[in-house]
Amino acid sequence: MQKALYDPEQGYYSSGRVRIGKEGDFFTNVSVGNIYGKVIGLFIQDLWESLGRPKPFSIVEQGAHDGKLALDILEGLQEYKELFECTHYHIVEPFLVNQKRQEEHLKKFHNIFWVSQTEALPEIEGIHFSNELLDAFPIDLLSWSGKEWLEKRVIPQGENSFSWVTTPITQKELHAIAEKLPSDLPPGFLWEVRLGIESWLQEIGSRMKRGMILIADYGYSGAQRFAPYRAEGSIASYQEHRRYDNPLEEVGKRDITAHVDFTELALTALQHEWQLLGFSDQHHFIMGAAEEWLRTFEGKPPNAITQHHFRLLQTLLHPETMGRQFQFLGLGKKMALSPKLSGFRYEHPGTKELGISHLL
Repeated sequence: MQKALYDPEQGYYSSGRVRIGKEGDFFTNVSVGNIYGKVIGLFIQDLWESLGRPKPFSIVEQGAHDGKLALDILEGLQEYKELFECTHYHIVEPFLVNQKRQEEHLKKFHNIFWVSQTEALPEIEGIHFSNELLDAFPIDLLSWSGKEWLEKRVIPQGENSFSWVTTPITQKELHAIAEKLPSDLPPGFLWEVRLGIESWLQEIGSRMKRGMILIADYGYSGAQRFAPYRAEGSIASYQEHRRYDNPLEEVGKRDITAHVDFTELALTALQHEWQLLGFSDQHHFIMGAAEEWLRTFEGKPPNAITQHHFRLLQTLLHPETMGRQFQFLGLGKKMALSPKLSGFRYEHPGTKELGISHLL
């Protein structure tokens, strides 16, 4: 998965082959239009106020693709002059092909800075934000035999062809995880592990003076993780809006993804002294973050612009599609836990759904 997505020459993301939107391989919130960036900007404004209006204020985006979300966020923040003027927008981008696209979209702004890796960031006070980043973190894949956890690995089968092989677990880290997993699952139950999450949280923590991580992605939490419907795992690949169950086909030409384990993510964050600020589906996150802005339209006759905004919002909020599909997890460092930040004001399902209330 690391090679297929991030090989400098042939990787799906690193080569610039990735395509997003109607003419691409998959949709994201950004594909809907600039309203998503507007809402994220409203949440960021609330965070800035909550932190006491620090200057400078840092926004870090990782997984910025072509820079359109950064463009939408910054255009929205221009309405708040004091905040915009003290904002330093950092993009973590290891691939030059993506940086060039971002620079083209963002050329009118002069407060943007690029780094190739998180460790190169300056000390920041503000927010680290990612939209559908963690689902593309490479995974290790475990399989329950009915008696023990084994590892599913990938082996080459001739040129540009691959197959699965099941082996005993050899990595110490995977052994430690397997020992904590349930043993009352049906044979063949698959479990996806992202060993890179821990170091990622540590890297951000080493640069974060005060502020938060906001993660937007799709995934499982609590008891959902062991539900029968996810026994075959969630790893899949996408091309031209079609889902393929075998990620070993068309390697480097398709996106490969797996759902995020939000419970394990939150547990790992707590172990590294991050605070749990909130956990919400997209519908409730947006309603909280955009509430005060939406109230400014009360009593005013609708015009073409507001009607357009509301149509876009409906797409993001709809409970049968994006509204429930995406989750937002907030992790804080030296943050006040009360009152809740706007996006988590109406959080649902809430942190209790993570199944770790006894640790809070």
